[in-house]
Amino acid sequence: MAPQGTLYKVVKCCITCVLYCLDQYVKFITKNAFIQIALHNQNFCPAAVASFFLIVRQAGRFGSAAIIGWIIMMLGKGTIMGVSGYITVLIIKSQYPQVEQPFIPAGFVVLVAYVVGSLFLSIFSFSSTAILHCFIVSEDNNMDHVMPECLKSFVDASDAHNAKKDDADKPAAEGTEMAEKGNDKAEEKNDMS
Repeated sequence: MAPQGTLYKVVKCCITCVLYCLDQYVKFITKNAFIQIALHNQNFCPAAVASFFLIVRQAGRFGSAAIIGWIIMMLGKGTIMGVSGYITVLIIKSQYPQVEQPFIPAGFVVLVAYVVGSLFLSIFSFSSTAILHCFIVSEDNNMDHVMPECLKSFVDASDAHNAKKDDADKPAAEGTEMAEKGNDKAEEKNDMS
């Protein structure tokens, strides 16, 4: 008989959670490692390390790309499922008027449409991640000549905007430091007297 104590259940839950996190991490790194293998013609382990450090260096870009990709995938799946279900209901009502509940077969069609949409949109997700890898690699290697002109102007404008924002933040921080130094000197004078 297996032990069913509270401690056993807690330990089992913790181990399950750790294994799930490890599984998700390995899947994530594997996907990105395969992209690095294709880009740099490396073996798996060096490609996995390179993809990990690339993701760490560019966490903001990868995070925003993941959020936007998730939104597009949900919209795509919803659209595919909705259109498929709606067309199924229309066909059943016009071709088979003796069917009283057209939503039951439409439900099965929606399930199949979800599976098909997930398969096709997973290709979109992988390719958008690969394009992001390619963009970052070309940017790191100063290969601006292979970038389309419209994208180059967008990246330059974004870099200029970020530089202005950083410059605007520096004087405010320097002013705060000067005020703190002034307060420290005033406190020293008060302490001496």
